[in-house]
Amino acid sequence: MRSRKEVIFLILGVFLAVWVTGGSALGANRDFDKAETIRIGSLGPVQMVPGIGIHNAAKMAVEEINAAGGIHGKKIELFIGDTEGKPEKGITALKKLVLEDKVDVLVGCYSSGVALALQPYLPKYKIVYIATGTASPALTNNVKKNYKKYKYFFRHMINALRQEKWAAKFIQEFVKRQLGYNKIAILSENAKWTHEYAPALKKDLEAAGLDVVFFEMFDVDVKDFSPTFATIKSKGAQWIAQIVSHAASIPLVKAWQESKAAPMGLCNVASMDSKFWEMTGGKCLGEITYNFIARAPLTDRTVAMWDKYVKKFGTNPVYTTGFTYDAVYMLAEVIRQKKSLKSVDIIDGLEKISYKGVLHPETGFDPQSHDLLEGRYVMPMVQWQAGGKQVVVWPDKFKTGDYVPPPWWKP
Repeated sequence: MRSRKEVIFLILGVFLAVWVTGGSALGANRDFDKAETIRIGSLGPVQMVPGIGIHNAAKMAVEEINAAGGIHGKKIELFIGDTEGKPEKGITALKKLVLEDKVDVLVGCYSSGVALALQPYLPKYKIVYIATGTASPALTNNVKKNYKKYKYFFRHMINALRQEKWAAKFIQEFVKRQLGYNKIAILSENAKWTHEYAPALKKDLEAAGLDVVFFEMFDVDVKDFSPTFATIKSKGAQWIAQIVSHAASIPLVKAWQESKAAPMGLCNVASMDSKFWEMTGGKCLGEITYNFIARAPLTDRTVAMWDKYVKKFGTNPVYTTGFTYDAVYMLAEVIRQKKSLKSVDIIDGLEKISYKGVLHPETGFDPQSHDLLEGRYVMPMVQWQAGGKQVVVWPDKFKTGDYVPPPWWKP
């Protein structure tokens, strides 16, 4: 039989365990009326372009909301968590935000691998999280398969399979019909988000009658792409569809330009950044990438937000920027409507929201998977042109200029 002293220590131990793993000491699920401020945690690698886009967007949205009076008079506090783009660092950052900073909600994250590592911690801490830079379908499939456990996770970002369908549409409508090119090379990094994307793109293009003359999924550690582009040229490719996020974008683009290979255009995350022109010494001239956001009238709020962001941070928004900016506003809107910081209320509000943001006039989430609703997005195709200009060349609805072939290309 335990002594009274042993029982007391046992009770204290249980209390401490509850406190550390998700008890009332956490910020999530606080009483709104008693909270002096609203606390938002922003997750992302602080030294990487997508992470910088996340944190900058969150800062700007929070400043605007606070300047407009906050949420029922309560100001928002923003806390930054550096994931370094690594799963283990992401877990550490999330724990700090939840256990030390006691945030009410979370936004951000670049890399599906990091987000998949974080996802199991959300039910543990009962905290709502809108991911704004992750594309793997597995994330929202988890919600659909086990809603009770993963209901805290939402994704305000276009998943990889939807990106692939848009990519196939671009190549069919623009590359084939407008430019008349039929021989396609697919050059994709081998990463979690591309495992279904790249093979599906090949299948869809071939089904549409295009000739995929080259297909490769390369290791993200590859730095020398000269042999790859030599092979692509030898295959007679007329267009190169690059799918790159984690890989070495600068060596890839430089090797492309030096090889004088076919025009290249699809997805290059690093190339979305306005500094990429300087980083490559202008060798990205002619390259195309989608950016999810552009200085174009995606909604009547987009251009004004873009210009303010550029003035404030000295660089243009990247793909994570628009998603994060709108996510912060959506969370603020739901908390304002519900007058609540309880996760159950925030989840209910997000499942029902229809929000006019800078990316789409009717943003919302699927109530079963918590993925972005189908069709509530666009993916403007942006080309690097002379002088470092970034010009939207497709779709026609959002064009800001005409497509210009690379100066060496003579089909």
